[in-house]
Formats: sequence, structure tokens, C-alpha cells
Amino acid sequence: MQTEMPDIQSTFQAVTTKRELAERLGSSLKILAYYLYKLPPKQQYKKYDIPKQTGGTREIYAPISGIKQIQKRLSHILQNYQPAKFCVHGYVKERSIKTNAYIHRRKRIVINLDLKDFFPSINFGRVRGLFKSAPFGFNDEVATTLAQICCHDGKLPQGAPTSPVISNYICRKLDNELIAFARKHKINYSRYADDITFSTNLQFLPTAVGHIKEHKIVLSNTLQKIFQDNGFTINEEKTRYALRTNRQEVTGLIVNAGINVPRKYIMRIRAMLHAWEKYGLEAAAKEHFEKFNYKHKHPDYPEIAFKNELTGMLNYVGQMKGIGNRVYIALYYRIKRLDSNIKLSIPEYIPAPEGTTVVFCEGKTDPLHLEAALSWFHQQGEFSDLDLHFFKWRSDLDINNEALLQMCQTRPQAKRDNRIEIYLFDRDVPRYIQKAAEKDKSYKYWEENVYSALLPVPEHRDFNEICIEHFYPDEDLLKEDKNGRRLYTTREFDPESGCHLKLKEVYYAGSRAQLRCKYPKILDSNVRKNGSDENIALSKNNFAKNIFHKTGSFKEVSFTYFKVIFELFEEIIAQAK
Repeated sequence: MQTEMPDIQSTFQAVTTKRELAERLGSSLKILAYYLYKLPPKQQYKKYDIPKQTGGTREIYAPISGIKQIQKRLSHILQNYQPAKFCVHGYVKERSIKTNAYIHRRKRIVINLDLKDFFPSINFGRVRGLFKSAPFGFNDEVATTLAQICCHDGKLPQGAPTSPVISNYICRKLDNELIAFARKHKINYSRYADDITFSTNLQFLPTAVGHIKEHKIVLSNTLQKIFQDNGFTINEEKTRYALRTNRQEVTGLIVNAGINVPRKYIMRIRAMLHAWEKYGLEAAAKEHFEKFNYKHKHPDYPEIAFKNELTGMLNYVGQMKGIGNRVYIALYYRIKRLDSNIKLSIPEYIPAPEGTTVVFCEGKTDPLHLEAALSWFHQQGEFSDLDLHFFKWRSDLDINNEALLQMCQTRPQAKRDNRIEIYLFDRDVPRYIQKAAEKDKSYKYWEENVYSALLPVPEHRDFNEICIEHFYPDEDLLKEDKNGRRLYTTREFDPESGCHLKLKEVYYAGSRAQLRCKYPKILDSNVRKNGSDENIALSKNNFAKNIFHKTGSFKEVSFTYFKVIFELFEEIIAQAK
């Protein structure tokens, strides 16, 4: 990209006539003149309205094919001509609403502004002036022609390929002034088209920004003047002020903790999937388009349109939350169960050696424990014929019981081999016990050699809510690492005070409801010493790694109670064969 810019600059800035401009844009003077001067303005663009999420409609002006091609070529030149400011995230390659929102995550104060009539406020004179000034410096003839190419009815039309990049050029002075303003007052600034966002972790909002009156923000005269001097008007109806105790939203994404999709958006996807599952595709599509009765949403093929819209919404969730997010994965498998041909991004299974049985676990650490245990049994001469591959999820994935269940339901349709796959569920979430196993067994068959299984209860435990760590005897479960950290259980703490029953200086800082669990739940976070905010517990991840790599005191641990797990695997494999 950078190597191309000097050539673009030199050849574009060398243009001095309409003819040269037409040639530079891949056209001819005759064709360009026809579109600009002979074709009536009403025939140059097609106007249609689209609904706004906030209500009302937005006017879109789509140029006819010939004008559109010329605008696309011009847009390409302008996009590569001068890089956008770092604060600009709209209509810039490799930037998005996600990168825009990322700047403002976990902030005490977030302020959202909206520029009123953004594109229409950029008139012909401003566009012509842009091309006459630096960095372009075109003569009157070329600057006027460029403005005629980009404008319709004397203003920048929303819907033309050139409008986004032109708007970013027009806003460069505004961006520079707001960057300087933000730095001076220790706040963050970003812009996505007409969406302006400020944020800060300061205790109080700087008076230079504005003040709060009746739970609304009143912008300072200084800040308002910056927008006015740059030819823009703030839409006061869309001005929002939010503390971290309330929902903070930036370009449609929630930024209180990280980057998240609004709950309503997810609920709408779930509602569409539910309607499809319960009533069928035809009925679901009909209901959907009747409910959302937009002019542009009366498709000739409603079933296809419904699937396309749902797929687009799911792709958006995957892009924003990440394809490893458990919500996205669960939704993915729901729609794949309805239509296996739908194309969505999902991490593929890592191939295992032919003939092996692949075991998929809920947690990232479970494969480490199982692999270490099986290796130990092999050394003892047990389970020598048991050939297992313990699938290790990518580090960015967050797999829970719901995601595993969706995989069990969907995987048989996608399998292309006869290899046995076992999806292993913990017993610490009761509602999945009946779903993952038959009444008289600890496993369930789903077809195509796909099985789900529950962790069996080891003989040394007097409770059924089992996770993988419970298979170790307590003397191993509570071993300390070289830094004196260890796992804790809920039974070690007083459920009312949160204080450790034996270690007076240690307490649990998490929810007391956790401590009231009927079984000894494993705690690897929120364990602290008096006067410190540092967690002193060993993480489950490090516990597993210490065992797997035989580190320090974890060099010798007992895997005896893991035997029932591998006996279960043998039973399933025998059943499959």
C-alpha cells in the first residue's frame, strides 16, 4: 500500500483538465460529460428509504452503474492517497465498529455524540474547496468536476462510493482539533462517520467537556464551537452520558467490561432460531417479515431471505464476540442443526491419527489430566489397548456444557469418517446430566459413532457433582506449587463470613452463594489474604500444567481414581464396535 501512494499522488495531482481526469478515472471525457451534464439529475441516482434502528428512515441515493464505476475508481485513489487519522474508524481498511469501541472499554465515563445530517451537511462548496486545498491543490476546473462527480443536488449523497472517504477528508480539521482537545483534558476520542465518542477514567467530567444537568450532559461552549466552526451540528437528542454503573454503548457495542453485543440482539437471534425450530422455516419467515414490516423487507423468497438475515446476524456476533465465544458456538450449532449447509465461521476439528478415539472435554485443562492419567496407567500395564486422542481446544475458545451438547446434536451430520468421538461432560451442572446420558447408563449414543458421556463418580467421593479435579485424592488436590499457591474448596470457608476455617488471615472474596454449595466446589480465584487484593489460589490451568509436566511436589500424584473414566471409555468403544 505504501509503495503505491507516491505514484497515486504524482499521477493524480498531475491532472489539470477534465479530459485528463476522465482518463485517470478509467473513462473518457465524452462519457463523463454525459453523466454529469446531459443526464438529468433525477436519472443519475435511485432514491430509496431504509429504516433506522432508532426509528424513522434514512434516505439512500444509489448512483446508476456508470457513475458508480467512476466513483469507485475515485474512491480507491482517495483511500490510498493519504492515510486516515488514527482516531477515525469508519470507512477505513482494517478498522471497524469493534476497533472504535475497543478504545472506550472499561472507562468510568462514556459520552456519545451524533452529528446531525452528516452527509447532507457536506455541500458542493465544501467538496470543491477540499479538492482545491492541500493536499490536492487542483485548479478550478478539475476541483469543480471532482465535486460534481461526488455530489448530488448540491450535497454529498449517502449511498455513493465516494461519500465515505470524502467525509473523512472533510473531517480531518475537526479530527485534529478534537484530538488536541482530548489530549489537553485527558480524555479519549474516536469517530466512526457521524458517531463521536469521548471517554475517560477521571473521577469527574472536565468542565471543558461539559456538565451534568438533570441526568443529561450539557456540552461546553468550547466543545460546541469546535463542531460549529467545522460546519457540523450536534444532534442533541442523541447525546448520551453513561457511567460504568450503567450500560455504556459505543457504535452498537457494549463496552462496560470488554466488547460485547447487546443482549437484545442475541435474544432476537434466539427468537428467530426458536421460531424456525418450533414452527418450521416457512412459518418463521412469514412471521418475521410481518413483524418487521419494512418496505425493503418484502422478499420474493422469504425463506432464503430469513436464512440470509439470520446468518448475517450470527456472523456479526462471531466477529464481535469472537468465534471461540460460547454464546456464538451454541448459536452456531443450533442453526447448523436446522440447516447443515449454512456457511459460518467455526474452528475446525484438529485431525487425529486414523483409528483413534477422540475425546472432547468441556474444559481446557481436562485433556491434560486425562492424558497424564492414561500415560500413568500405560506404565502400569493397564489399558494398553486404549488408543485415545484428547482434543485440545484453541486457547481463544470458551467451551461449556451447552456448546458440547450442541456439538453432539450436530456433529453426526457433519462427520465424514467412522472414528469414534466421545464428548465428556462434568457432573457439576445437574441439568446436563439427563441430556448427556441415558437413564441406565453414563453415556448416550447420537449416531455416526458420536457419544456423550458423564464423568463417573470416583469411589472416594461422597457427592455426585464431579469435575476432573475431584478424581485426585485431597492430599494431591491441595498440593502447593513452588510459590505456595494451591487450589481451595468451598468446604474450607465459613459460608456466612467467607473466612477460612483454619487459616485466619485467608478469606474468600467472591459470592457467598458459592460457599453454600452442597458439594466441595473447586476455588481457584477470589481467595485472598487480609489487607491484600491479590488472589493467592493456584489456577486450575497451572494445577493441570504442574501435574502434566511433573513439576515440583506434583511429580508424584495418584491417578488411581481415574480408572473408572477409562473403564467407561472402554465400554463405549466396545459398544461402538
